[in-house]
Amino acid sequence: MKLDSDTMTATERVLASIRHEEPDRVPCYIMGIPPYSKCYKEFVERERKEELAGFFDNDANIVITPMGDYTLKYFFGADVEMAGIGVQGRGSPTYLLNADDSINPDPQAFGKLPACTEARYTTGGTIHGVKILAGGDRYTWYLDGFLKKKEDAIKFYDEYGWHADMPVHKANVSAYEEFQAKFSDRMCLIPQIGGVQLYESMWVIMGQARFAYYCRKDPAYIHRLVNDRKEAQLHILDEIKRYKPVAVFGGDDMGQKGRPLMAPETFRTFFKEPYREIFTKIHEMGAIAFNHSCGNITELLPDYIEAGLDGWQSLEPASLIDHASLKKTYGKKFLFVGALDSREISFGTPASIRKHVRAQLLNMGKGGGYIPGPTHDFLTETPLDNCIALRDAIQQLGNYPLK
Repeated sequence: MKLDSDTMTATERVLASIRHEEPDRVPCYIMGIPPYSKCYKEFVERERKEELAGFFDNDANIVITPMGDYTLKYFFGADVEMAGIGVQGRGSPTYLLNADDSINPDPQAFGKLPACTEARYTTGGTIHGVKILAGGDRYTWYLDGFLKKKEDAIKFYDEYGWHADMPVHKANVSAYEEFQAKFSDRMCLIPQIGGVQLYESMWVIMGQARFAYYCRKDPAYIHRLVNDRKEAQLHILDEIKRYKPVAVFGGDDMGQKGRPLMAPETFRTFFKEPYREIFTKIHEMGAIAFNHSCGNITELLPDYIEAGLDGWQSLEPASLIDHASLKKTYGKKFLFVGALDSREISFGTPASIRKHVRAQLLNMGKGGGYIPGPTHDFLTETPLDNCIALRDAIQQLGNYPLK
C-alpha cells in the first residue's frame, strides 16, 4: 500500500532490496490467503458491512490487472506478487481412478482414514486426502505416492507423458507489459516456475523410503527423474524469458525441523548440477534466482549458492533457523524473503506480532536484501485483525535506516 511517507514505488522498493540497497522501507511479500481461512471470511464480511470503506473508496487501492486481481494482497500490504507459468497437465486429476490398474493401491486403505472425506489419485502420481470443510471448501493434503516401483513409474510416464515432453503455458507478454506500465507503482510482479520441482514433485510419487532406496540401489533412475523435471523447468524458463524479468521465483521443499530432508552429499549427487543449469539460464536473462523451501536447509546453502541460488523464501522460525547468523554469513549478497512466523501471526496478539516483526527486521533487514512476510499462506485460524497488525508493523517499523 502507498504511504504518505513513501519515496519509492513498490517496484523500486523491491529492486533495491534485490540489489542489497536500503530502500525507503522494506517491501512485503504475502503468500496465499485461502478462501476458507478466518481472515478471508472476516475480510469479506467486513467489506459487506462497509467497514472497509476507507480502503475501497480509494480507486488506487483497486488493483485489478490484466495478470489478475491483486486487491486483496494489496490490502494486506504486499509490494510483490508472483505470476506462475508451468507445463500443461495430463488432463482431469481423477481420470486415473481405475480399480483394475495394477499400479493403484487399494483406495479403501485411504478412504477409511477418519480425517478423510475421500482420497483422490492425482496425475502427479500421488494420493491426496480430501476433507470437505463446513463451508463447502475442499482441503487436501498428501497421503502417499502410487508409483513406488521403477517399472510402474516408467510405464506411467511412457503412457501419460514425461514432464519434459509436456507443452508449456504461453507467457502473456502483452498483459505483463500492461501490468508494468499501469500497476508497477503499486506492486512488483515476478515470474514463477510453476510446479515440476526437482525433488518435491519427484519423491512424493514413491515416498521417502523408496527414494532413499533408489538413491543407493539405482542412482541412474533418480537422475532420470530429476533430469526430466529439470528439462521441463528449462522449457518453462524459455517462456519466462519473454517477460525480461529481474527475478525468477522457484521452489522445492527440502527441509524439515532442524535440518534438511537429505544429506548435503545427496544434494550434491542428484540436484546440484541440474540446479546449476536452471540458475545459469535465469542469470543469462539478467535475473536473480530465488527459491521457496519449507524447513531448515541451512546445511544445503553452501552448495545451493555455489550452484547459483540468489535467495531463499520461507525461513520458518519453527524449523529452528538462526536468522541473525544466516544474515551475518550470507546477507551481503543473498536475498532473504519471509521469516515471519505463521504461528505467531495466527495465534499471537497485535502486540506480540509487532514485537516479532521488530526482532526479525533487526535480524535480517540491515543493509537491504530482506523482504519480510509470512513463511506460509495465512493459516486457517488467522484472524483478520492479526493480519492487519502484521501489515501495520511491517510498514511502520520497516523504514530505513532501521532502528
